[in-house]
Amino acid sequence: MRLARPEDAPAIGVLARRVVRRWILPEQPAEAAGPLLAGMSAKVIRRKMSDGQRFHLAFVGDALAGIIAIREDCHVFQLFVGTRHQGQGIARKLWRRVLKDSTRRAGTRYFTLHAAVGAVPVYLRLGFEPNASAKAPRSRLVTVPMIYRVSSPRHRKDLLR
Repeated sequence: MRLARPEDAPAIGVLARRVVRRWILPEQPAEAAGPLLAGMSAKVIRRKMSDGQRFHLAFVGDALAGIIAIREDCHVFQLFVGTRHQGQGIARKLWRRVLKDSTRRAGTRYFTLHAAVGAVPVYLRLGFEPNASAKAPRSRLVTVPMIYRVSSPRHRKDLLR
């Protein structure tokens, strides 16, 4: 695992778009596809990096297997694992890396995200909870606002690993 560099943007975009097309778009309104996929171009990803958003990458051999992206050290906006690498603990490893990195760097006490409906079980296993008080995103995506509270007693072990 490592932090992404600008030259990784094309590979990040390819993996993200593949996962989104396979697992997220089928449950979304048709009009959500264009804006969602456009936000995963190499140009947009490089701009996000230059704006301080952090992309962490997981590899299996030389192949990019997973991505987690965070902004402001508290909002996860991408967590994708390639279909052939799912079920191997990659999402959990990426999440723990961001959890440790953000709590160390910024003292983050909670994390938020907007989960695709089909991804909710994954986020529940990672320790996130539905967050009814969160605002819905401005996009047309159907999502479930979720939160991870670092201070929760059940999450202490995640910081120690």
